[in-house]
Amino acid sequence: MDVTESEESEDPSQPSIKRARECLSSAIANGFSNSSPVLVDALPAMGKSRGVIEWAASTGNPLTVLTARHELYNQYTGWCDELNLTSRILPSFYDDCPSANGTHGEKWEKRITQIYNQRDLLPGEIHDNAHELFDEELPCQKGHDCLYFTRRDFDHTKYDVLIGHYSHCYSPQNIEDRYVAIDEFPQGSFLSEYSAETVAESVGKYLNQKNELPFNYLKDIEENRRDPGKKESGLKWFTEHNPEIERDSLNIIENTRGYHPEAPTMTYAILAAEDLDNRWEYTDFPDERVVINDPNDKSLTLLRQPPFSEATSVIALDGTPTIEKWKLMLGNDLEHSPVLSDNKKRAYVRKTLGIQIIQTTNAANHYSGKSAISVTPERDIALFEGIESRENQKPALIVSRAAEENYREQEDLSDVVDEVEHYGNIKGSNKFSDARVGVISGSPHYGDNYIKKWSALAGKSVSRVERTKGMGQDFGTFGNQILHGMRENAVLQAAMRFGRDGDGATVYVNTGAIPSWVQIDEHIPSIRSWDNGIYEIINVIKHLEKNNWRTVEITEEVSISEQQVRIHLKSLDKLGYITKETEGRGYTWYNDCMSDIGTYGNVDFDHS
Repeated sequence: MDVTESEESEDPSQPSIKRARECLSSAIANGFSNSSPVLVDALPAMGKSRGVIEWAASTGNPLTVLTARHELYNQYTGWCDELNLTSRILPSFYDDCPSANGTHGEKWEKRITQIYNQRDLLPGEIHDNAHELFDEELPCQKGHDCLYFTRRDFDHTKYDVLIGHYSHCYSPQNIEDRYVAIDEFPQGSFLSEYSAETVAESVGKYLNQKNELPFNYLKDIEENRRDPGKKESGLKWFTEHNPEIERDSLNIIENTRGYHPEAPTMTYAILAAEDLDNRWEYTDFPDERVVINDPNDKSLTLLRQPPFSEATSVIALDGTPTIEKWKLMLGNDLEHSPVLSDNKKRAYVRKTLGIQIIQTTNAANHYSGKSAISVTPERDIALFEGIESRENQKPALIVSRAAEENYREQEDLSDVVDEVEHYGNIKGSNKFSDARVGVISGSPHYGDNYIKKWSALAGKSVSRVERTKGMGQDFGTFGNQILHGMRENAVLQAAMRFGRDGDGATVYVNTGAIPSWVQIDEHIPSIRSWDNGIYEIINVIKHLEKNNWRTVEITEEVSISEQQVRIHLKSLDKLGYITKETEGRGYTWYNDCMSDIGTYGNVDFDHS
């Protein structure tokens, strides 16, 4: 790449937005020229999504973009229009099938989506077998083909850019002879999970139909699969009769209750499973599918690695990637291409984007799912109020849904924060792009089982090292990558939602879970949240018509004892809100600055 005179004069350790985006463009171009999949690691706000559209415009190469949400589809089509590229959004069953989207009434919408979701049939299987499934024809295909299928049937070569969901890659025509960009990690899009009940019922019915298999029901396989003779006999049967371990939808279409089209997959997975050291089970299929068995609830998880062999080239775009999870999706030959070094990322976030990150605790504060029991609403709400006072404006808040519910049970959040968003909704979002003050409360942690599950999908056995907890949790080399991706990377992703318009932001993080390369200002405040007793006293003092009072005057107005009143008044004195003078056998108290006192507590960022 040519370097201009102005670029040569730049501080090389602090890349400008222009220079960072030039580096990104090079990474995208190099990635698309690689025969192996490439993970382009570029921070949020660097313009990854637009960058692939600009690459398509500059090269004229056909591109397919796979992403998560419909608002992102519209963003992509807007860029295509701006750069004179023809684009088309790939059809969605829920949106484009009139029976599924409610065009023909709520009754049909419920019937068809129930079959689709609960019985795991594909749209084509549902439409082709409507009479067997519903005893009548679907209204969307009376006298004509369903719009969903007519919208799928088009000349893909006429469009510069195709835009769709991650799952669209399973239709070869969407990716064949095209360059493919996967925008952010697909998370659960390539995973299917089956409960123990579904597995037991489906496997049982499958075995009843396949008398040649030397097992009668699920427990029979579990108890006897380690018998070399029976296991070999079962595997040989699959080799001869279903070598590809193909799905079987016929039994559902024939209305066999409790059957699942993936029953052959479930049966083979349990029969051929390898035992991991932590009691999880792992089955590697011939076609790069993987199934794992959770020992806790006996559920199965199926990973279907996306079939990108027909694509010309594949790149993944991620601002905070977990490399090992991406390898599960795209293969171990995935190449990692970081656009900036850690030192340059540090300078880019702090100096170029102007995002100041202030850490307010050394604790992990795992605030998701079952871990939300560790939420400290009184302390946290006092902290939010303290941030508002320090910054002279209410912060916007990113937090887990469980923690938000915990907060709202305690107080009206609108008193201390501007808007609230959840961790699960922030990727790709510009909701807080012009927010100058933000707070991230707690870090995501979906439990040890989450880490064990993603590790098991890679055939790895991990467990938490005994007696490690909080920020010191240790799952070993592989498991810690999953932990930090779930936790530290998610916190950084959240922090970079603020000030994305280029004017910067101050972001307080109420967790110690931040990537080590990030420059932080550590201001661990001293926080004293008000309990009911001191809260009563504060309200009484605020409503007094005089500036001084005796202890007994407060005691007469509150529900706590005089001894408790004395303790709380001394606390307010120590915090500097009131002062006292000795008079006789007691004190006269004076209002020093009660007008400055917080409603929910005292927060001191400058304590020594």
